[in-house]
Amino acid sequence: MSTTLNGSAKTTSSSMFAPRPSTNVPPATQAFEPLAKSILSHRLLYNIFAYSAAFSLASTVFLAGGDDASFLLRLFRPSTWVDASLTWLVGVLPIIVVRKIFLTPTPEPASSPWKTVAAAFAKPATRRWIAVYITSSLLLLSLEFIRTWSRNEDVRLSIFIKSRKHPYHLNGRLIFFVLAQVWLSISFALRNVMLERFVFRWAKALPSTNAPFVPRNLPMLLLTSTLFTLSSFAVYNIAFGLVRLALLPLLLRVPLVRSLLKPFVGHFIRGPWTLTLPLRHLALELQAFTIGVSMLANWEFAESLFDVYIPQPIKVASTTADPNVMLVSGITSTNPLYLYFAYAELRDIATDSRAASASRRTALFSDQKFSPSLWSVLARESLLRLGHDYQTFLRRGAPALADVPALAVPTKTSQPPSTPLVRKAIYKASLQSPMSKVLDTFASDSDLSKVADAVASDVGMRVMETPIPELFRSTSSPPVAATPPSTMTAAAAIPQPNLIGAYASRAKAQCQSLVVKYSPSWCREVVGQWDAWWSRDRINKVTEMWLPNRDLDALIVQVLAGLVCASLTEDRYGVVQRDIPRILEAFLSFLTALEEYHVEVTKPYVPPTPDEIHQGDLNVLREKERTRVEVAKATEAISIVADALKLGVVDIARTFGEKLVAFKFPPRIAKKLQSFVDYA
Repeated sequence: MSTTLNGSAKTTSSSMFAPRPSTNVPPATQAFEPLAKSILSHRLLYNIFAYSAAFSLASTVFLAGGDDASFLLRLFRPSTWVDASLTWLVGVLPIIVVRKIFLTPTPEPASSPWKTVAAAFAKPATRRWIAVYITSSLLLLSLEFIRTWSRNEDVRLSIFIKSRKHPYHLNGRLIFFVLAQVWLSISFALRNVMLERFVFRWAKALPSTNAPFVPRNLPMLLLTSTLFTLSSFAVYNIAFGLVRLALLPLLLRVPLVRSLLKPFVGHFIRGPWTLTLPLRHLALELQAFTIGVSMLANWEFAESLFDVYIPQPIKVASTTADPNVMLVSGITSTNPLYLYFAYAELRDIATDSRAASASRRTALFSDQKFSPSLWSVLARESLLRLGHDYQTFLRRGAPALADVPALAVPTKTSQPPSTPLVRKAIYKASLQSPMSKVLDTFASDSDLSKVADAVASDVGMRVMETPIPELFRSTSSPPVAATPPSTMTAAAAIPQPNLIGAYASRAKAQCQSLVVKYSPSWCREVVGQWDAWWSRDRINKVTEMWLPNRDLDALIVQVLAGLVCASLTEDRYGVVQRDIPRILEAFLSFLTALEEYHVEVTKPYVPPTPDEIHQGDLNVLREKERTRVEVAKATEAISIVADALKLGVVDIARTFGEKLVAFKFPPRIAKKLQSFVDYA
């Protein structure tokens, strides 16, 4: 009970000055991620599923055959909707689900196409989703066969040919269809591997401008699908003909394989030349090509929807009671996917000049409900993320070295004091008789035996050092040196050479030498160009390997720079000012490393001289143009982070101006910062 100035009584709570328990920022798995997942699920359901199903319906209507019904009549026919639904369920839905399940937010770029494919197939997940692609293609083929049989069309697609003499001969038309679908599905899967579609891509444009159903984008998608199907199908026809012409006759010469395969495929080696078969079966070729175009167009449309809608920024904080807590919780996530969404929304708040965003920034700076505060968590997590990527860039993409644990030094235990034991005879020994002394002389541990052993070893060493005539060298065995246990263990640990692998490598080298020796020059040139394209390291891809999170780093820099600039007028307690030296040091250190590497990466490109242009050597000019393009792409990858760092430092220097003198910086950082202050 207390009394106020006007004499009234006032009750003071006993818990007013009691210490309050510290509250931590809620983890992202409980606050930010569930809301983000709900928004992504909504996009998956109402954008990707809906539009891909509509495209399946349209493709079914346009490609439906068997009658001369009009487009509107086929559209409102129930059988058309049933066919479209089954096509989407067995052919498109598995592709979308596989993309969602195996999508990874962590980029793993490779420097060449060969390394990209090798890294992809080293993961078990790649083999799984390729198996889903193959299964989906075969289900679509089965659905097409069912439609054909329902129209009572004779397409001769039974498993075995109708022959009483050879009832087990497989139907070549069916094998051609099945292998064509498998080939096209694997080709599309390899294209997705090369495009890195199973890696999360940051959004560059709004859905309204880049969606595949936009009139200006849909023709390009259909043209791409048609050309890709045509090229893959042409390669498939050549491969199918070579297998029937060369590989199958070779397999039928093996005794065991011949007895297994001949009852089923022995009739395939008879008949006219294989490579001319497509010219005599154009209807079969056209039907297989049409099925392939429809399948790949549906897949490409669904994949394009996924590329456009999933990476778009999301607004999570505006739907919650405390937006700042929700966003700061989001940047503590361990998943880069949710980090990107949280920083993208924070960037909008940090750079927005409206009054609502200013009030949210003021609330963020003056937060006292959490320990550590919201700004402390935001600055710490952001600088840690930038520092991690900065160290990755300094190591040139190499993994961090594991810390070697220090060996524990054994401590000497203190022994309690004790009386030492006397291990000698206490009493005086009795005198031995003369006979006992003589017998002890011939004992194994007597002095005489020790002297004899020493003399024998000395004589043995002299005999070993004595040169032996050539006549007796074959009959004498050299002394065997004792092998220490450590040497024996090391020798046993050395892996023995793999004889099968050595023979395979030798046979491969011999085959390559024979091909090079007997193939024409133009063929060797084409193969050399293909091998160079397949295995050559790209300069821009190497840069992307060293800056895998460049888009996320640029977002972090924009967030920190925007909040620091706003803190000059909106930070009431000065909680941001104490972190300004650390933020500027992190920015300038990263920027210096990027500028040094930019100078290094531009060295390989030397513009063509006037003499080279006058001579017109196409190989030299083509090589220099290729280097110029790769250097330009590498510069673009570097500039994503470098430009964000430059703009951030310039904004801070322009906002604070001479007030930066109050902060202390290392000499190299101060020198770098002075150039920005002079520019601002």
